[in-house]
Amino acid sequence: MGGVRAAKRCFNEHERVLELDPNRHDAALVVGTYRYLIASLPVHMRMLAYVAGFGGGKDRGIALLEKAAAGGGEARTDAMFALVLVYNRERRYDDALRVLRQLREMYPRNRLVTLEQGSTALRAGRAAEAETLLSEGLAAMARETRVRIPGEEQLWRYKRGAARAQLGRTDALDDLRAATGAGAQSWVAGRARVEVGRLALKRADRGAAATEARQAETLCRQGNDPACVIEARALLRSASGH
Repeated sequence: MGGVRAAKRCFNEHERVLELDPNRHDAALVVGTYRYLIASLPVHMRMLAYVAGFGGGKDRGIALLEKAAAGGGEARTDAMFALVLVYNRERRYDDALRVLRQLREMYPRNRLVTLEQGSTALRAGRAAEAETLLSEGLAAMARETRVRIPGEEQLWRYKRGAARAQLGRTDALDDLRAATGAGAQSWVAGRARVEVGRLALKRADRGAAATEARQAETLCRQGNDPACVIEARALLRSASGH
């Protein structure tokens, strides 16, 4: 309850800031984030949030985030990253890619922006664009001297492997196998095994597809990735002829 009270106070005070000065982009970022998140909650939780005094409104929340991203000041970058998440969630991939291109110009050394750019292109069904971006990112990472996030190379290889699989390229399997190697996060290895299983199914190798599906489900459970668990089970059903 203490957290709820603090959040409600934060929301109310930033709403008041916008009443006094609509050009305060930091306040637009906070209020826009709250409004979008509240509007995205399940109905019963959303009603509780309204009772507690929070305002919702998905479109209004996005508009406030866009306003903060278009303005100057310290809030701009945070708002742009928030918009990438929101646009992806809303399947507005063209908008997400537009913001990512701007972020890449602003932060050319941030390879994770390139990773998200390639991932978004993959979600949008633009496998060729995704493959190009991810190959550029992998080449840059090979020259990188800064610390990597745990399992970063495997994540890149999974994403590029998935793009190459969509393109029907034979080298997709090399990337996907590398993505299951030592150091990979469980969910990454699980998702890569789903892709390997799908390739096996295309070759009519149901046994290999079933094996990959079972291993993928275990890994995705370990990685707390329920969406991947569902995909692994669907692959197993397909491999079993159901």
